[in-house]
Amino acid sequence: MRLRLRTPRAWRRARRTLIGLALAGLGASLMGAPVVGLVLFGSSLLGLILLESHQLRRAIQENERQQYALTQIRPLAGDLPLDFSQWAADPLMIYNAVRLVLEARPSLILECGSGSSTVILARCLQGLGRGRIVSLDHDPAFAQRTVEQLRTRGLESLVTVVIAPLVTRKVGDEVLRWYGPDYEPYLDRPIDLLLVDGPPGKEAVLARYPAVPLLRQHLSAAGVILLDDGNRSDERTIAQLWARSLGASLTHVDGGRGGWLLRLPGGDGASSRLAG
Repeated sequence: MRLRLRTPRAWRRARRTLIGLALAGLGASLMGAPVVGLVLFGSSLLGLILLESHQLRRAIQENERQQYALTQIRPLAGDLPLDFSQWAADPLMIYNAVRLVLEARPSLILECGSGSSTVILARCLQGLGRGRIVSLDHDPAFAQRTVEQLRTRGLESLVTVVIAPLVTRKVGDEVLRWYGPDYEPYLDRPIDLLLVDGPPGKEAVLARYPAVPLLRQHLSAAGVILLDDGNRSDERTIAQLWARSLGASLTHVDGGRGGWLLRLPGGDGASSRLAG
């Protein structure tokens, strides 16, 4: 039995359905249809056992992938600890971003949402001897924490952390809520890699959608976009809208909270398969 239930919501829906069928089987047995009831109850119970067993295997595999990703990126953090909990991108997402940096060797990375990923990617650019990062954050305290992490590692010259409160922006006929335009003076060259892990989804419906409409003119013809939290329905919709608008290829990145990888048509056709 092969299951394709990638998101937590899909797992919960399948579990609720099987539990409902099992209860219906019990009800049928009590209402005078014992054969039908037992068949329905038994098949639903077997389905639940298979579902939980498959979910356990996936959880073990996910833990192994996250641990592998963490061991790969940990040396880039140096001797000081970095936070990969709560709002931070998970190790697998950061590892995939690192792989894209090594592949694309970007001149400019724009990151929506600063944090531990900023430090790791700055270390990558330092090793490559080229490129810089512009990192946006609507939270001044979080932005300052990122600046301090960069400074203690001697990476501050590679990154411009911009405190950009969320404001109302107009794009064509649309009124969108997104980062304020204070970052625009720092976009002095095309964006080769756009990493979108903000604003938080709670800020609005399709909260991250404005990234492409507002940054499209700054994107390199061969640019790459990596969108975090790809297992959420909003991010799935956003990725599809972006791909249609840009004529970009679109690939789901499995593992962790999921992601979406978009490659603009001017790219060299490099492999889009990432870890996960």
